[in-house]
Amino acid sequence: MSRPRFPAARGVATVIRLLPRISRPRTALFASTTVAVAALPLTMTIATGLLIGRVPTAAEAGPGSAEAREAYLLLAVAAAALLLNRLVLNLHNANARNLGRDLELLLQDRLVTAVGRPVGIAHLEDHDVLALLRIARQLGMDYIRPERAVQGLAAVAPQFLAAFGASIVLASFNLWIGLAWLAAWPAIFFAMQNEYARIGKTAYLRSTEMRETEYLRDLAISAEPAKEIRVWGMMPWLLARYDRAWDETMGPVARTRRVRKRTALGVAFALLILFGGTAVALVGAGLASLVGFGALAVYVLALNNLSAFSAFNDEAAFLSFGALPIPKVLDLDARLAFDHGTVTAALAPAAPERTIRFEGVSFAYPGGDVAVIEGLDLEIEAGTSLAIVGHNGAGKTSLVKLLCGFYKPSSGKITVDGVDLAGIDSAEWRTRLSALFQDFTRYRLTVRDNITLGAPHLADDTDKIWKACEPMGIRGLIESLPEGLDTVLSSEFEGGTDLSGGQWQRIALARALFAVQAGAKILIMDEPAAALDVRAEAELYEQFLDITSGLTTIVISHRFSTVRRADRIVVLDGGAVVEDGGHGRLMALGGRYAEAFTLQASRLARQEPS
Repeated sequence: MSRPRFPAARGVATVIRLLPRISRPRTALFASTTVAVAALPLTMTIATGLLIGRVPTAAEAGPGSAEAREAYLLLAVAAAALLLNRLVLNLHNANARNLGRDLELLLQDRLVTAVGRPVGIAHLEDHDVLALLRIARQLGMDYIRPERAVQGLAAVAPQFLAAFGASIVLASFNLWIGLAWLAAWPAIFFAMQNEYARIGKTAYLRSTEMRETEYLRDLAISAEPAKEIRVWGMMPWLLARYDRAWDETMGPVARTRRVRKRTALGVAFALLILFGGTAVALVGAGLASLVGFGALAVYVLALNNLSAFSAFNDEAAFLSFGALPIPKVLDLDARLAFDHGTVTAALAPAAPERTIRFEGVSFAYPGGDVAVIEGLDLEIEAGTSLAIVGHNGAGKTSLVKLLCGFYKPSSGKITVDGVDLAGIDSAEWRTRLSALFQDFTRYRLTVRDNITLGAPHLADDTDKIWKACEPMGIRGLIESLPEGLDTVLSSEFEGGTDLSGGQWQRIALARALFAVQAGAKILIMDEPAAALDVRAEAELYEQFLDITSGLTTIVISHRFSTVRRADRIVVLDGGAVVEDGGHGRLMALGGRYAEAFTLQASRLARQEPS
């Protein structure tokens, strides 16, 4: 199907197409009231014009005459049309508001579903997807709101139909005048819609260019960087940088953020010619007695109705502005609707029971030319603890991301008990995983939510929550909070509270352990203690290995001296395993692990109090 000739029509057509997906009955009601709101004023116009024409003859014939009764009937029709229009208009507008709100909910759902649909996270690093996502996120902005688009449609559509009816009425006076109006108003309306669309895109839809500006703004108003900004006196620099970025981004297009003169003058001139020509023709026909007094009144009122249809008012602008992000949401939905592969294999309920294997795995991030993992062969025995160590950039976190299915290997394969991970349902596989990442999320939700997000379907099982908290020694902390498990972990909310970094770390680890209670069989710690000193990290890992004994555990660290108790340690460098064994064997080997361990351990010893 070809796209509309007028680009702005795409957004409007999309709004109309989406309404039945919200509610067919309410959309049918919207269509019916749109016709009624257009037809009733036209009915009142014709009845009023005819009434004006009947008044002289009715007055001459007397109150009881047929002419008088006909005048009263016309008056009744005009009054009924007026009153009914008021009632229908209220119903029409209320239904439009509800449809508009529901359309926003539908689009927000489509947006969240689209972004959450891919099994991996590569799309969240794709510049084109990020540009579309930034546009789509503006659904809640005041002017770029689909709700406004529906309200604009509710106002403009009846006017459009009424103008169409008035043009037909004028065509009965003069065919060419009627046809001129029939052709003029759609052309003018869509010309202005295109202008509004152009203005809206200039003002709101500059994606990549606006990202730096928005980032700088968020730095200035967010709590996280506030301390550093004030300690280092960064605010003047930040504001100057923000102003410069804004000027560089929006300055060159400021001239285009208004209706172009040639369009405004062309529309105004066309309307002036049409109104003037129609008025002159009507006056001339009336003076020449070519039309009766009543017919002339009908034509004049029809011309007045045409003047009531405006392509320049707020409703017309809101229709265009509000429709702008809708195609972007749908484009994002379509872009992320690609095939994620076919499930060709299934794991046994207790898997992994034997091994997880990386077989000749290589991987480079999307858009990257350098492989971060190259020909990796690694076997992880189920039920044991594995520590993966290496300096920053060795490929440790990339290995975990591949194991979690966030990315697909460029070559090679990962197997679980001999089953290729590529053919396993990703959602089902992740029910067997639990992880605590270095950049774990501090959810501004209740303590209960922060812990049970590891297995949301067990959120009401308080016993399991306490069981996950016990190894971390945080039950007393939680019970001391104002609302216990229902305390919101953010001071931005009334009654909420903040935690220290170490307390947050234990909440996050309780979340990982809660997932284990729900059936996760592999527990991963990807440098969550990197911000701690060596001793604190070592203590955390010691505790972690104690409470996860018997699970398949994978510990990632760049500190060699903190993971000595793991059943097995592998040293990664350049995305490949360069040393493999237990602590004693690697120390005896005298290689990279022994050297790094000795160096880091000596530093730790120097930190001991004398």
